[in-house]
Amino acid sequence: MITGLDSTGQVFFSLLQANSNSSVMEMFLTRLLEQLDAERKDWRTYTLIMMDGAPYHMSAVMMAFYERNKVPVIFTGPHSYDASPIELFFAAFKSKDINPNKFKTGKR
Repeated sequence: MITGLDSTGQVFFSLLQANSNSSVMEMFLTRLLEQLDAERKDWRTYTLIMMDGAPYHMSAVMMAFYERNKVPVIFTGPHSYDASPIELFFAAFKSKDINPNKFKTGKR
């Protein structure tokens, strides 16, 4: 799951059955930027997109994507989970029974 969370608590997410990589991030962010642009064209003037330092967030491909799309991005330091609001969402999400029928999960 790739997830974005705004300061009002709105969640943007995508479920996937693949490992995250730069291509997956670029697809997610392309759709997110389209939605943000549709909602409010000036969102870049008051928004920062915060990400951890995962290699696929900071790859050359993604850095070029951020620059090309004028994405205001900031990266958290290593192992700074307490500084990342999305970690609270993940903790709440994982504490729920999200598979009550116990269907098999995982990559095949």
